[in-house]
Amino acid sequence: MRRPRIALLSTGDELCLPGAPLLPGKIYNSSLYVLAARLRQLGAEPVIIQMLKDDPQAAAQRIREIYEMQQADFIITTGGVSVGQKDILHQTAAMCGGDIIFWRLKIKPGSPVMFWRLGDLPVLSLSGNPFAAFATFDLLARPALDKLLGTASLSLCESEAVIASAFKENTGLRRFVRGHFCNGTVSLPEGHSSG
Repeated sequence: MRRPRIALLSTGDELCLPGAPLLPGKIYNSSLYVLAARLRQLGAEPVIIQMLKDDPQAAAQRIREIYEMQQADFIITTGGVSVGQKDILHQTAAMCGGDIIFWRLKIKPGSPVMFWRLGDLPVLSLSGNPFAAFATFDLLARPALDKLLGTASLSLCESEAVIASAFKENTGLRRFVRGHFCNGTVSLPEGHSSG
């Protein structure tokens, strides 16, 4: 069976490549490369890894090109999916003629996530926050990869554990936090946050 071809696109004028000088107002684009490594680990082939500026027209043009040239089986984007002026993916989807299936989930981090289709090409648009992108990738992209690979081997496993310290969360959202699991106990790192 052919490995699923995935296009990974990150949006954001603030992004720069890891290893480049970090100029004021810029951040390293860690999400793109961690997600590419994760896709390879899960049996997919990241065929396009690209950063895009906060320009909905240019992003729409690139996504249409991927679709028309059948360069990928699935597109995953990071950034540009919330409600700010530079969150361009809603405009991009409309400019492409895409159909938005859902936008936002009651989870934290990662609530600004969008799933849409351009014809038969699925597009999963994740938050630009690295931890939010990784969490929603595992929740949403892994089942899609299962389907593309024709397996159930990528499914998440469940374990019961006791949390070692108090954790208070009153958002009413399903909450995902980083932790360390050892011998039936989960320890949270000090000062954990969603980012």
